[in-house]
Amino acid sequence: MIPYGISDFRDIKLNNYYYIDKTHFISKVESYGRYLFFIRPRRFGKSLFLNMLALYYDIYFKDEFDAVFGDCYIANHKTKEASSYYILKFDFSAVSTKGDINDNFNSYCNIRIEHFIKKYKFDIEIHRDRPVHENLNIIFSELRLLNVPLYIMIDEYDNFINNILMHDEHDYEKLVSSKDEALYKEFFKLLKAGTTDNASSLKKMFITGVSPLAMFDVTSGSNIGTNITNELAFYDAVGINQNELSQIFSHYDLEKEQSKIDEWYNHYKFHEEVEETIYNTDMILYYIKSIVLTGKPPRNLIDLNVRTDYSKLRYLVYTNNQLNGNFNTLQRLFGDGHVTSLALKDSFSAFEMKNSDNFTSLLYYLGLTTIEKVARGEYYFKIPNQTIRIIMAEYIQKALTENKIFNINLIEFQKTIQEFAYDKSLGMFNYLAHEIEEKTKVRDYIDGENFIKGFLIAYLSLSPFYAVLTEEERNKGFVDIYLKKAPNITDDIVEAIIELKYIPRSKFSQTKLSEQITQATQQIKRYGLKASEKGIVIIFSGWEMVYCGFVQVKL
Repeated sequence: MIPYGISDFRDIKLNNYYYIDKTHFISKVESYGRYLFFIRPRRFGKSLFLNMLALYYDIYFKDEFDAVFGDCYIANHKTKEASSYYILKFDFSAVSTKGDINDNFNSYCNIRIEHFIKKYKFDIEIHRDRPVHENLNIIFSELRLLNVPLYIMIDEYDNFINNILMHDEHDYEKLVSSKDEALYKEFFKLLKAGTTDNASSLKKMFITGVSPLAMFDVTSGSNIGTNITNELAFYDAVGINQNELSQIFSHYDLEKEQSKIDEWYNHYKFHEEVEETIYNTDMILYYIKSIVLTGKPPRNLIDLNVRTDYSKLRYLVYTNNQLNGNFNTLQRLFGDGHVTSLALKDSFSAFEMKNSDNFTSLLYYLGLTTIEKVARGEYYFKIPNQTIRIIMAEYIQKALTENKIFNINLIEFQKTIQEFAYDKSLGMFNYLAHEIEEKTKVRDYIDGENFIKGFLIAYLSLSPFYAVLTEEERNKGFVDIYLKKAPNITDDIVEAIIELKYIPRSKFSQTKLSEQITQATQQIKRYGLKASEKGIVIIFSGWEMVYCGFVQVKL
């Protein structure tokens, strides 16, 4: 069975779901320290990984060890610490952001502590009306006297607090401030104290999340323990690597499907020194589940579960109701194909997110960009795949619309893309060009070819018919924009290689235009066109499209 949406490790193993064995990371986890912090984007399998660790170390499930782990790597490589800890586990995605946040956090954590006491039958009394850090301190003190080794695990430590940040910065500040009886901050202060206390019962911690923001703000810039996020040893601890992907497609006899999904779900890179890229776990299982159950790819190639709420990014690209430098970073990402930074920061405050380097690093942690390369000490980040490109294009489209910079009828525009796909009509380019001319405010943002290119890529990406690829290598050249048929489209539709040129308005002439048409046409001919492809030359001068036409090539 396919474990889509299931993060209960015990359930997966005992009920014969397909499991990608990650137990060989257990010894690495032990070797890297006692208090670990691990960040990955949403839907990569962090919760399943944490639940695997929880079951492995939990003394409560000692008698089930062979039944659960018998066919895993760790069965023959068992460590001394197996089944030797008392596990206190929290999942902060379960904390409600409705109503009083402190009360919600306090109530959730105290319920988890009560469950811990009952599970292991400890004779310890706590009170739900007490602040959680006080009850946790009682647990630490009592367990120290009993010489009980405690392992605390926190899944999605930043889930609810990030939601608060993106909707109300003041509420976020109260939660991480020491001035306002911030229970969230007091909780982590106590954990930090527990890692340094003599003879503490708190022997181990493992904390997961999607960004370092909250940890920086609640621990005064010093993370608890060791941050293994960017360690080479853990680059594929979650997600699916190439070998694991081949095994799962072979298991379901779907080898012919494997080559269709690279542009949509692959190309995450979590360390600059590795060549191998990683697939998003949720995306792969979503695709395979559809093939197995229906014999077809999913109708929508983007699982709604991998979308990051637009409002979260919106908070970061607006200042005083205007688009700021972070929005310019998104534009460069589409136009240049990458953004750069001299550092991949692993520690920074939520209050410093208007800093472009911090914003660039946050895009990486959220999975909206990934490492392309490191050159001359500078990180290059790119959009990993078509799924994320569409999600980012939607962000840009909504931001331009909300700020009354560029608003078009998306249904009408998508209809023109359909007409191109089936009828080879160039109307979609004419439609966009006409709207750019009509919406005068957008002209203030047009400062060269990269804006036009990024603009086209963003809006073409809103189509359900194509993967919109950039810098695709063809015959030792790189295509500006390549429209490749999506794997869930079974009809014969046209694909396209687009060569885009730009002439500054101050330098425009008919001679210059002819030169650019000739140059672009020659480039497309060098790329070589397949029977299913059309070559298209598009030339802009400022905000005006001055040429759009097919390239005639004998096949």
